[in-house]
Amino acid sequence: MPLSDPRHVAFWAEFRAAVPGDQDAPAQPTGVFSFDDNERGAAECALAVLEGHKVATSALALPFDLGEDRFPEPGDHEIVTLFDGAPYAVIRITRWDRIRFGDVDEAFAIDEGDGSLAAWRKTHLRYYGTLCEAYGVPLTDATELLRIFFDRVYPE
Repeated sequence: MPLSDPRHVAFWAEFRAAVPGDQDAPAQPTGVFSFDDNERGAAECALAVLEGHKVATSALALPFDLGEDRFPEPGDHEIVTLFDGAPYAVIRITRWDRIRFGDVDEAFAIDEGDGSLAAWRKTHLRYYGTLCEAYGVPLTDATELLRIFFDRVYPE
């Protein structure tokens, strides 16, 4: 994806210069995004990535299944930003799979940086409830999600 924000261009150049050993890094990132749909959540998630507490994320499967989003691929490199678009980290996708909302377990909730399954469910009932509502479908335990696992590659 071509970068249009000068902050992202500069950050990607810093990454490429600082991590020359990452031979898998593409010339441009696969994506640029912030976690969550609000300033506080995006900042907390970005910090958790930097601290190593967040090594996974989830996404509603529906936009991918409808062709609105591209499925992730192992090796994809993405810039994680704060809510205002300020670049914060580069992650590399390692793997992904599907899971039903009701089958998310404590281990994955911890990988997502939520600390517990109860905290994960509270946050994600709101988050995915809003997304599902926009698609005109209910959020149920059968709602499919992508579990996306990643490594932070920059800053080291």
